[in-house]
Amino acid sequence: MATEPAQQIHINADKRASAVMLPLIDVENDAHLILCKRPRHLLHHPGEICLPGGKFEMQDESLMHTALRELHEELNIAAHNVTVHGQLHQYSTLTGFTIAPYVCSLAAGTGWQADPSEVEVSFLLPISHLSDHRNWQPLSFQRNGKTFVLKGLMTPHGLLWGATASIINNFIKQLALPV
Repeated sequence: MATEPAQQIHINADKRASAVMLPLIDVENDAHLILCKRPRHLLHHPGEICLPGGKFEMQDESLMHTALRELHEELNIAAHNVTVHGQLHQYSTLTGFTIAPYVCSLAAGTGWQADPSEVEVSFLLPISHLSDHRNWQPLSFQRNGKTFVLKGLMTPHGLLWGATASIINNFIKQLALPV
């Protein structure tokens, strides 16, 4: 997988580059995705369900490096336990970010420990649950006088919606599973 030079990562001056990781782990022969809940004390998106990830920083060699760095910072998962399988299409948010999502699998037996300053709780959801369209509900919301409808899914730790839900649904479509 090619890396992007740092000076080429900020493609759109109006958007801030970021990256997330979709970490997959096998639990009893069933693929699961690790998700996080952001602490309520954070300024941006407090208490929201998210994928491990964050903003591109100048020391990052690429957006994939950003995703790997954030996976380590947030969940203490070292890069040697990660196999990156590829990148999904970039996602642009209404809040001014472009998100590069990467899909990875974790080595058998990989554990993780959430950093409480960045993650309130981490948890697993089975891909089979995420791919069942009956678990998703349409959510309407207003932003700048416009109505938007996105899909949302209730988790044991709160509502999964917004950019994270869209990225996960795009991933499920890539798997050719029903959504």
